[in-house]
Amino acid sequence: MRLLITGATGFAGRHLTSYCAEQGHEVHALVRPGREGAVVPAATAHPADLRGGRGLARLVEGLAPDAVAHLAGASSVGSSFGDPLGTWEVNLGGTLAVLEALREAAPETRVLVVSSGEIHGRVPLEDLPVGPDTPLRPLSPYGASKGAADLAAAQYRAAYGLPALRVRAFNHVGPGQGPRFVLPNVARQIAQAEHDGRDAVEVRVGNVDTRRDFTDVRDMVRAYLLVIERGDPDTVYLACSGRSRPVRELIEGLAGLARIPVTFASDAGLRRAGEQPDLYGSPARLRDDTGWTPEIPIETTLADTLDWWRERVVAEDAE
Repeated sequence: MRLLITGATGFAGRHLTSYCAEQGHEVHALVRPGREGAVVPAATAHPADLRGGRGLARLVEGLAPDAVAHLAGASSVGSSFGDPLGTWEVNLGGTLAVLEALREAAPETRVLVVSSGEIHGRVPLEDLPVGPDTPLRPLSPYGASKGAADLAAAQYRAAYGLPALRVRAFNHVGPGQGPRFVLPNVARQIAQAEHDGRDAVEVRVGNVDTRRDFTDVRDMVRAYLLVIERGDPDTVYLACSGRSRPVRELIEGLAGLARIPVTFASDAGLRRAGEQPDLYGSPARLRDDTGWTPEIPIETTLADTLDWWRERVVAEDAE
């Protein structure tokens, strides 16, 4: 299969690119001009701007991919409050650009549109787990823009017959994730303290009692490919583990893997007012249609994440 991936230099995008290449697929990566070198070696890079009008349609027409995986977008809930317009432009505008290019140049091409469990926003605890029919009540510009992208994919399917496959991905973690998110941030602080030769480290954290549905990114991208191969464009899939864990459990798991003692200090600046206390989804439809289930234990995810950051801080120090 010839696959075009947007957002191929991002956290999930790099993992999806590598995984698809390992499975024997021909992988092409759509990247911002100047970012060609950030694409994993297994893929062919194509510089393009999602806001570039017909240029994207011409690229799709010339490349003739069998499928497109649209992962490009702003990914931070917290950062979206500081730049709501930019978040909307990237998440909704970028999705519309991809959908419109396919409608014009390759209307039979399957396209995976990845949104987020955050689009469901405020969910009464008694209504958990989130299902495909749970109402959308987003709390952030990120959640709202991703919800709009999800609806756009459904509308292009209904109005134009475009085989748009919708996946709402819940929290995914693992090696390669940037430090804007809590677990890689904690792992980075631990790895840096170890590298500096400190006797102990105090890590700053926000609300560690918030519960979320965590899945290893390598399991998540496996789900993406299965949906591309086997998914039904007339439904919606939730990619998640089906259970929630408190953030405290995961950061304490990282602390247990550290080579020095780790303590935690609560930082009010890292807390978000009105945050949903618990959120998890049901992967039943995804499992039934594709056979997917998460396989990587959270303990492996945490160990691999910390090891990745240990290598990263050494490399940064050498630069």
